[in-house]
Amino acid sequence: MATRRRAQVGVELDFERKPFYSPAEIAEILGISDQTVLERIHQAQLFAVRLGPRLYRIPLGSLLQFLGVPPAITRTRRPNATVDAERDDSQDADEH
Repeated sequence: MATRRRAQVGVELDFERKPFYSPAEIAEILGISDQTVLERIHQAQLFAVRLGPRLYRIPLGSLLQFLGVPPAITRTRRPNATVDAERDDSQDADEH
């Protein structure tokens, strides 16, 4: 199932979303050769997990970063949060 999304950089992304891709799948998505994908991996321009001597998998996040799509990470901590070490330590001690 292909999904369409327009990146903030103006690139239209139209490919199946899944956790990992092979270099051949990345090549097809980007319209480049498998060898070019491997070169980008070896030049550290595209992050990939090496599973064997000649076996790589590229995470979706790595592909999106390579395409220039900003990460969808939001701040999880309140910017005005305070830490009360004495109170927090006693709560932690009660839990353990």
